[in-house]
Amino acid sequence: METKPTKGMKVIVNANREAVFGDESVSVAKVSIRTNAKVGEMTGLTLAGFCEVSMPKLDGRKHWYPISDLAGEHGETIVEEEVPVEEEGATEQEEER
Repeated sequence: METKPTKGMKVIVNANREAVFGDESVSVAKVSIRTNAKVGEMTGLTLAGFCEVSMPKLDGRKHWYPISDLAGEHGETIVEEEVPVEEEGATEQEEER
């Protein structure tokens, strides 16, 4: 079963990397999560294949993990919703053809 990231959804994190947001950059860092701290709760925010997860048993902070490394508490596959973005001027170019 597939489900979209939803605020408040409990997930199991099986990630070995996370996105780290700095003041002027984003990096991906290796992580190791203790077995007893792998349960988190989604905040509902997603960005480019990553999802923000609140991790109360790990350190009480929010972390950005790859959506592909998350599973619902009942084994559901988490999939990111794809939103098509149109380029400005694309319709004008199509009309000229």
